[in-house]
Amino acid sequence: MAVFNRFNGDAQPVFALDVNNGSQTGNIGATAALVQMDGPKLDFFKVIVENGSNQAIDLRAQLGNYSGGGTVFNPGLVQIINQTIQTKATIAKYQVEADTSGQISYALYPQEAWSAADLQTAIRNITNGSTAGNVQITASDGTVTAVVVTGTDVTEPGMKLA
Repeated sequence: MAVFNRFNGDAQPVFALDVNNGSQTGNIGATAALVQMDGPKLDFFKVIVENGSNQAIDLRAQLGNYSGGGTVFNPGLVQIINQTIQTKATIAKYQVEADTSGQISYALYPQEAWSAADLQTAIRNITNGSTAGNVQITASDGTVTAVVVTGTDVTEPGMKLA
């Protein structure tokens, strides 16, 4: 009777991993590479939206909202930042912190569409108003609100699960 030893210790037969075509040597834990089973490789960015005085902007009021009994829509700053990012990359996931930190975390693809330095410059220089970094947010009733983002910082910390 033929005996087939059960193969253990590698996820290669179960998942087509997006890390060097999966572990070919069975030594997947030797490096700190992200094992991603849900799609293309992503770049991860931490954006702290700050004004010209390096004070964080509370983004809870910048997520887009309706006022005037639901008749006036204000798109908010987050949508404008998202549109800026999407000129070069696709946003796979993002999270706006529900506090006063001004933090938005992004997962973007394709890889290397943005560097942290280039993304920081792009956000600091959003020009839809009179000067770079003075973002003009226009509500559906024509009301314009200005938000300065010239102190924004962007880092690329990688992805860490809690």
